[in-house]
Amino acid sequence: MKRFTFLFVMLNIAFVVSSNCQTKVTGWVLDSNGHGIEYATICVDSVFCISDADGHFNLQLPQNASADMSVSHISFKTKLIPRSTFQQGEVSITLEERAYNLGSVDIVAKQAKLEKILGRGMKLPGDVAFGKEQQGNIEFGPVFTANNDYVVMSLDLKVGECTYQQCVIRLIVYEVRGTTFEPVQPKPLYVALTPANENTHIKVKTQGNISLKKGRIYYVGVSVVSGSNAGTLHFPAYLRSAYARNLIKGTYKKLPATLGIAIEGFRI
Repeated sequence: MKRFTFLFVMLNIAFVVSSNCQTKVTGWVLDSNGHGIEYATICVDSVFCISDADGHFNLQLPQNASADMSVSHISFKTKLIPRSTFQQGEVSITLEERAYNLGSVDIVAKQAKLEKILGRGMKLPGDVAFGKEQQGNIEFGPVFTANNDYVVMSLDLKVGECTYQQCVIRLIVYEVRGTTFEPVQPKPLYVALTPANENTHIKVKTQGNISLKKGRIYYVGVSVVSGSNAGTLHFPAYLRSAYARNLIKGTYKKLPATLGIAIEGFRI
């Protein structure tokens, strides 16, 4: 019993020392008008967090963290914040809007009809799951080659199980150029989900500002950027070429299956 008591005390001392060796950094990520930027990624070394819907964030750093802070969002230019700026514990970060050359999109309204750009693939047993530890750092999604020039009008997902009280998923369409993933949309698409969405199809409409070029390779990245409790989110699995990406480490892995996404749009 004495040995157990001693071990318990030592573990508590270790926990207190470890907690005291952490630095808490709080702050806001803002645009040039002073509005909060939702779901921006704030990263120091391999420690990261996601800003909330108002642009506010809390980041717990180990005492030995020495890198500058990287703040990123696909609608804005990535910004590096020197350690000397945030080491006092509070920081306000303003990001510069990123300019996208989306080109011109011409649709003949009278003759155009929606076409299937991408099907889900063959249904497989099992599912693709996001858990509480995946807060915007992990993406899953299909990879495909566009067989014509298109403008994307909608993406359709089927939700399996959702045990979050509420969560927000983010969808980004990238053009894949070798090992580079370049967003082809000016802003991410966000969808709020609750258990009420279980076993339903979610159609996410775009603003017609996502264009695809014939013969080029694209990837649709889906991630959970916010969850109200320690929940999980499941999507039915389908046989289709896919990637899983770690956005913090900058790594990716090819997969033979992924969550099913159907894409519709107009040929241009």
